[in-house]
Amino acid sequence: MLPMSGDDSANFSQGETFPVKGRVWAVLLLGFCCWHAAFLIASIVPRQTASGKKGSPALNLYRIFVSGDQQWNMFETIPLLHSFDVRIEVDSGRGGRATVGSVLPGFAPYPQPEFSRYYVMFHRMLLNSTSPSFFEAYLRKTDELLRARHGGSSTGRWALVVDMEWTRTLIHSRGDGVLYVPATRSFDAANPRGVSP
Repeated sequence: MLPMSGDDSANFSQGETFPVKGRVWAVLLLGFCCWHAAFLIASIVPRQTASGKKGSPALNLYRIFVSGDQQWNMFETIPLLHSFDVRIEVDSGRGGRATVGSVLPGFAPYPQPEFSRYYVMFHRMLLNSTSPSFFEAYLRKTDELLRARHGGSSTGRWALVVDMEWTRTLIHSRGDGVLYVPATRSFDAANPRGVSP
């Protein structure tokens, strides 16, 4: 066995631990991290946007690329709604209204007590600031199923009615003792943004 000099042994061990292939991956990783950091910094820089505008298209595309188009309501500090009920009211043709359930396809009633699956779906469809794309499809499908069930007599003469009680903040409820604020809103194919009665 031949003795090795200190310099030769250091060069030999460094070449083995960090080969050229590893350096290429490190450069690619560093490039990705810098690219990602630039987008993150650009997304938190305050800027003036028009009312209703969703920010930069490039940043929106990047957000969808790395995280998908997600809507989160699990981090609300207190329950936003004390009660939530969704039903479909159909004009009976004799001046009265019949009530059917809102869960498609069979018009099953909105479950009480609630299942989280239905609560989250209807909460996102009805109460988000921007209406999701599947809400209009829901309204069209409701109209189609009501036509099939009731014939042409119900066409355009139905409404998705939402009764809810908004939870008030502690500051407001301490002031007058009222814990919840009731509200009702109606939706149909002609009014997907809803109308208050």
